[in-house]
Amino acid sequence: MKKAIALSLFLVCLAALPAAAQNNLDWSSVGSAIILDENMISVYDFSGPKVVLKSNSVGEIEGRFPVTNTVGSGTDLSPAWNTLSAALVDDHSSGWLTITLYQVEKCTATETQLCQINSSDGADDSVRCETCEFNGGLDFANNAYYVHVILKKTDVPPAVALYELALH
Repeated sequence: MKKAIALSLFLVCLAALPAAAQNNLDWSSVGSAIILDENMISVYDFSGPKVVLKSNSVGEIEGRFPVTNTVGSGTDLSPAWNTLSAALVDDHSSGWLTITLYQVEKCTATETQLCQINSSDGADDSVRCETCEFNGGLDFANNAYYVHVILKKTDVPPAVALYELALH
């Protein structure tokens, strides 16, 4: 009898693991998956996971990343994500990134800014993470979401690149 109870408890715990794991899935995207607004091929380049403003160019690129529910609508329409993070390079005051998470109400198309990252100048061209936090989780039952990104350089020295975005 003790073995049957122990086996039953083990099976219940084992069955709960996939459900628990599904609630912890985050959304992420590499920078090179950006959907660009304009064709400015002379200003930017893709290299592996990153989108970068070319070192010998001055200009701006703007694009978007659609956010999808990686938890799965059959499991959870409201993931508890509350942090946007970006792996980026910004090594000079003449270059920067602005990364904004927006919520779009499905039936009215009303946009609401949830949080924004304005990159800070780093000491060198090494990749680092910057984050912003927002209240609550996301509600995929009533809203859609996207991340709007601007990479800009006003002079030739800066290194400006986006490697990865994540919601967690």
